[in-house]
Amino acid sequence: MEIKGQIEDFIYQNQSNSYTIAVFQPENEIEPLTVVGYLPFIAIRRYIKIKWENGCTSGIWGTI
Repeated sequence: MEIKGQIEDFIYQNQSNSYTIAVFQPENEIEPLTVVGYLPFIAIRRYIKIKWENGCTSGIWGTI
């Protein structure tokens, strides 16, 4: 499954290794997700796509 949306806020971001915990707002959804992973080029309001496979993909996973 592919989820599209944008980063709304950072909960945590390590500047030295890009490990990030961020609030992700999927398109056409009310509830945001939390995304976690090594995201070196991510920014607030940046539009991204997440490929969701069994709750984990490419170091990015989401939970409500």
